[in-house]
Amino acid sequence: MNNKPVVLFVVFCELSLSSCTVSNKVSYLSVSNPLNIERDFTDNIYSEIKLSPKDILTISVNTSVPESAAPFNIGSSAGSGVTMQGGTISGAELQTYIIDKDGYIIFPVVGKIMAAGQTRSELQEKIKNEIYPRYIKEVPVINVRLKNFKIAVLGEVNRPGSFIVTDEQCTIFDALAMAGDLTIYGKRDNVKVLREGENGKKDVILIDLQNVELLYRADQYYLKQNDVIYVEPNKAKARAAGIGSAETFSLSIVSTMISIATLLITILR
Repeated sequence: MNNKPVVLFVVFCELSLSSCTVSNKVSYLSVSNPLNIERDFTDNIYSEIKLSPKDILTISVNTSVPESAAPFNIGSSAGSGVTMQGGTISGAELQTYIIDKDGYIIFPVVGKIMAAGQTRSELQEKIKNEIYPRYIKEVPVINVRLKNFKIAVLGEVNRPGSFIVTDEQCTIFDALAMAGDLTIYGKRDNVKVLREGENGKKDVILIDLQNVELLYRADQYYLKQNDVIYVEPNKAKARAAGIGSAETFSLSIVSTMISIATLLITILR
C-alpha cells in the first residue's frame, strides 16, 4: 500500500496548524466569535486629558475687534487675527505658557490662573470668565492648545523613539503605528505603559493587544501626555539574545536542512 498521500496529508495539516498558531501569536484584537464585538462603546468614550505641571500651552484670544484682544495675545502681532486651521495656529507665533509646579500659569492682564487639573475646555471657560466682561465687552473665543503632548515607544518596535502628538485623542495603536508597528519578536499580550498619575506617582498599565476587550477600556486604549510604551521581547528573541548573528544564521540553516532531510526520508520510505 502506498502511504505517500497519507504522509503528505499529515505534513500539510501540521504545517497548516503551525501557520495558524504563529498567526494567532502576532494578531491584534483576536475574537473567537465575531458577534462578541457587537457591544455598546459607551464605556470607552474619550474624555479630555487633565493638564498637569510642566505642561506647555499656547493660548489665543479672538474677537472681532483686534485691539481689544491684543493684550491677551502676547507674542502675536496679529492680535485677534490669529486663526485656527486644521487644529494648528497660523500667523505669528503665540507665547507659550508653562504650568508651574503649583499648577498655575501667569496670564496677561489677569495674572495667576490655576491650570493643573483642568481640561482644555475647562481652562478655556475659566479664561473667558476672567476677561469677559471685565476687560472685553464682546464674548471672546478662547483656544487652548497643549504643545508638549509627547509619548515614547521603546522595545520591540521597528522605529523606537519619542513622538510629538498633534491630536490629543491618541490611542495605543496610533502610537505603535508611529513607531512602525511591533516586530515579529514583540510580545503582544503584555505591553507595558508607564504613566504619571496624580502627585507624580508612576503607574504601570499592562495591555493585551490581542484581547478585543481593549476597545472597551478607555484608560488603556487612549494615551496621556508623557506616556512611555514598552514592548517586551518574546521568548524566541530572549533565547537568541546571547547568540551572535552568525551563529543564529548557521543554526537556522542546519535546522532547515535537518527538517528537509527528515521530510524526504519519510516520503521516500
